[in-house]
Amino acid sequence: MKFSVSFLLSTPLLFLNLFGEKPNPKSLEFTKWTPNFLVPDPVALSFDNQGRAYVTQTQRRKANDLDIRQNRDWIPDDLSFKTPDGKRAFYHKAFTSQNSDANKRRVKDFNKDGKHDLADLRFLSERIHLIEDTDSDGLADKTSIYAEGFTDEIGGIAAGVLHYDGDVYTTIVPDVWKLRDTNDDGKADQRQSIAYGFGVHLAYAGHDMHGLTVGPDGRIYWTIGDKGVGASSKEGRHFQYPNQGAVLRCDTDGSNFEVYARGLRNVQEIAFDQYGNMFGIDNDSDRPGEKERFVYIVQHMDAGWRSNWQYRNGTFNPWMDENLSIPWHKGQPAYITPPISLYNNGPAGLAFNPGTALGEAWQNYFFHTSAPNGQQWAFQVEQDGASFKMVNDMQIGNGVPIVGINFGPDGALYGVDWGGGYPLNEKGAIWKWDVKEKHPLRALTAKLLRSDFSKTATNELIATLNHPDQRVRLKAQFELVKRGARKELWKAARSGPQLLRIHAIWGLCQFDRLTKSPKGDILELLSDPDPEIRTQIVRSFGEILTSELALHQAPGPRDSPFDFLELEKCLEDDSPRVRFHAAIALGNLGALGSSKALIKMARNIPDESNTYQRHAAIAGLTGCASSEILAALASEQSELIQKIAVVALRRRADPKVRHFLYSPFKNVVAEAARAIHDDWSIPNAIPALARSLATTKWIKDEGFIKRAINANFHLGTPEAATRVADYTIRADVPEELRLNALDALRQWSKPGKLDRVVGRYRPLSDRDPAIATNAVYKKLTNLLIDPSQKIQSEAMALARLLKIEIPGEALVAVAKNESSIPALRIEALRALATQKNEKLLACITSAFESKEHSIRIEALKILAKFNPVLALDRVEVVLSSNKANTLEKQTALALLGGDLASAKGDSILNLLLNSFEECPPSLKLDLTEAAAVRQINAPDPDFTHTLEGGDADRGRNLFMNHIAAQCIRCHKVKDGKGSDIGPNLKSAGLQGRGHHLEAIVDPQKTITEGYGSISLTLENGQSIAGLFKSEMKGVIEIKDAEGVITKVVSENVKERTPVISTMPPMGAILTKREIRDIIEYLSTLKSKK
Repeated sequence: MKFSVSFLLSTPLLFLNLFGEKPNPKSLEFTKWTPNFLVPDPVALSFDNQGRAYVTQTQRRKANDLDIRQNRDWIPDDLSFKTPDGKRAFYHKAFTSQNSDANKRRVKDFNKDGKHDLADLRFLSERIHLIEDTDSDGLADKTSIYAEGFTDEIGGIAAGVLHYDGDVYTTIVPDVWKLRDTNDDGKADQRQSIAYGFGVHLAYAGHDMHGLTVGPDGRIYWTIGDKGVGASSKEGRHFQYPNQGAVLRCDTDGSNFEVYARGLRNVQEIAFDQYGNMFGIDNDSDRPGEKERFVYIVQHMDAGWRSNWQYRNGTFNPWMDENLSIPWHKGQPAYITPPISLYNNGPAGLAFNPGTALGEAWQNYFFHTSAPNGQQWAFQVEQDGASFKMVNDMQIGNGVPIVGINFGPDGALYGVDWGGGYPLNEKGAIWKWDVKEKHPLRALTAKLLRSDFSKTATNELIATLNHPDQRVRLKAQFELVKRGARKELWKAARSGPQLLRIHAIWGLCQFDRLTKSPKGDILELLSDPDPEIRTQIVRSFGEILTSELALHQAPGPRDSPFDFLELEKCLEDDSPRVRFHAAIALGNLGALGSSKALIKMARNIPDESNTYQRHAAIAGLTGCASSEILAALASEQSELIQKIAVVALRRRADPKVRHFLYSPFKNVVAEAARAIHDDWSIPNAIPALARSLATTKWIKDEGFIKRAINANFHLGTPEAATRVADYTIRADVPEELRLNALDALRQWSKPGKLDRVVGRYRPLSDRDPAIATNAVYKKLTNLLIDPSQKIQSEAMALARLLKIEIPGEALVAVAKNESSIPALRIEALRALATQKNEKLLACITSAFESKEHSIRIEALKILAKFNPVLALDRVEVVLSSNKANTLEKQTALALLGGDLASAKGDSILNLLLNSFEECPPSLKLDLTEAAAVRQINAPDPDFTHTLEGGDADRGRNLFMNHIAAQCIRCHKVKDGKGSDIGPNLKSAGLQGRGHHLEAIVDPQKTITEGYGSISLTLENGQSIAGLFKSEMKGVIEIKDAEGVITKVVSENVKERTPVISTMPPMGAILTKREIRDIIEYLSTLKSKK
């Protein structure tokens, strides 16, 4: 095809006018593109240049692709996997025919062979549908299956799809697949796995691979959530990031695979702007007050997230306790590149207007979908030093749970609606956003995208590099590279319109990388007056060679064929973007000898709030500086320089990082401790960290001290135990840290599989109990007379565990002392029971008179083991007493089904069952459960028994921390920070317990106004979507993104989706006891609205 070169060269780049008047969201018309058929459970979509949509369907999500939240007993096993093959081997051991009964709760018998085994995990397949508008009327009218048969037993969901250059790529853990339809029958007949090694863990459903797209360098990019990476490239390089989400890339045949960025949790889709800058929105970890994060994603960044932190409930969690989840603040760890800003809940789709899509008012906008709450947003970015900031953020839609989005070649924006709700229901649709006042070049863009550029003259392709649409420019660039037009690209890079030159630069470096013949002549243009041209030169040149910095353990400097003087000069450029990319380029190239210039650049960083400049210095020095040079920076007077050196050494797993444990800067010492202790750890530096517990002046820094204690715990030697024991008796340190040291000694002999501080899988062998016993024995007297009764209590428990006998007289005195805290008295009772002390019974009798119910309950539990006959008598007293509280009576009933199970116990249960209707509601669940254990004929425990008798404190903990229920993910319990996916529950206690129960076990039955999505297709073809408000007297009211109510007469509705809550039925996730506790907690929330 031919077109006017002069026209393209003179076409104004309208989209360079970034921040004009904000467009009106109402200018976007939202219609259903598939009104006549369902698109089952779609996740992602991509268009070919003919306008045909390739749409992925998931069938395996939570059915064959298991979720750790429903398999919590496997958490230690899951965290042990380093590659997908480790998970595969585990499945082969677990899902045998012999284990069928145990696996009933994990997987259905899909193949109906009477067994729950590996075959059931291979039953369901992911699919790719091909959807077309064959009559060009603007609505899809044909659907067919393009590909299926993705049934690997460890296979995840088809969460990413990309049509590119005649091939269809899809991401389905553990593979990236490349498909092709060679005979044009609408079905893929060739498939090849071009990359393998993704989805190491079960983790959370949906934390799969997403976001397939083509980068400005012609490589395939995609994301993975924190199911993690354990992959090897075709060139034999190994990437081990099993506990991190990441952005990944490779060439179209799978070669040159590498991890581009990491430390993300679950960025689903990524988008490049017109300058090749990559952005994403990362999901939060469902902690109270936490928000999603808008991230500028750059090469080698570590965003800080580790999947092992997901399970750190109610204990030290670096993600929250060290403030890794929020934008930069003083004292934040330096090894992460923090988010630009916090953002909306439930991010899913993300797309950038390529230039001529929609209308002119929407140029340079990113579009984002928040699937759980059915919202859609748009925003722009503005350069802010070496980074960016979000501007012009606005909500553009509401009411439809859109997941993946993409622009079609016609210039409209499309998104897949997965039907909402749980479980998968084989419903869904494709929706379309468009405007009446279309961009004037949309038709030309669509024509160019359909055309065959292989038949276009080279000079015309060069001119096309200035086309206003990014898709057309990239198509021309890639064709020029394919035909080897390096000379023409070089000429175009030297002068002309800015974007034409940028694409020429990208093409030059893409060609040099693919041909493995980098020439370096592009550096001759670094004197250009345009800082963006200089930026693109250093960035593109720095990515020509394979970067070893992407490895989980980066090597040091290496020899290189290039003279880096011109790049080093860029470290002093006026533009922060140039300096940023020059530093990373030098690190990529392993520029031996460039460390001096990089250190100078680092010294000129104004302050630590310049986190991207800091990251660039870290990346540069990691690749360029010797270990000796980095270690010598411990003598620098700059805290920032020392931190940069620490993180560079960390990335190389270099034990010389231990020198920074003696820094005069507290935050540097803490940074060094993290470097030595976290992730894979640096074993040769662990002894230094352990010794620092006894010598450091930073005795109150929580993160540092806990890691130092843990370093001693890992060594496990007598000297290490003594250091920890010494710390327990210090009066000048916080009680919490002393308790942590006592906990380390408690676990010393039998360490758990998961690390005490970061939760990573780090199994240690059992150790000689005498080591901890000897260390504790010398300090026990001091601990037992400590002013803190918590310290006394934990010391007493530790002594009992280590079989260090405390004089009985002292224990009796504590057990009977009403002024002692309950925990201390309880521990004294336990110690007396362990010793089988002759005064135990007297102490138990005394405990029964205590005002504290927790002491009475513990005394009953001990008596049940010590003297069941007397305990049964006590149970009868408790159950008939008006003074015993509910928890005490619930404990008594539980004992009748447990330690006190007996004929007499059964008679007590039967007596109560005979008058079941008169049983207090708060005890009915406990009574029926005890009867079920004893196989006594009784009413089955049911949800109505959960209305009374819960524990509000336990309920709050479940609400905030339960990894499967994740209540806090969608709800607030007060004004301020928190999620808006579901209603604010600050006044839930005013609604009644029955309301709470219904909302928990049947959330679809009654949906709070404004929180249920609905879409309508009218008889005239019009589509309306939003939040369901009401339906009365044949009129449906729907609220849009701006709160405007639309009224629709029911008779005019051709098709409607059910009003959907995205909350799953919690009766299948929580036990009845847990539901009871949560209802009790919700009943305490009575804030006035």
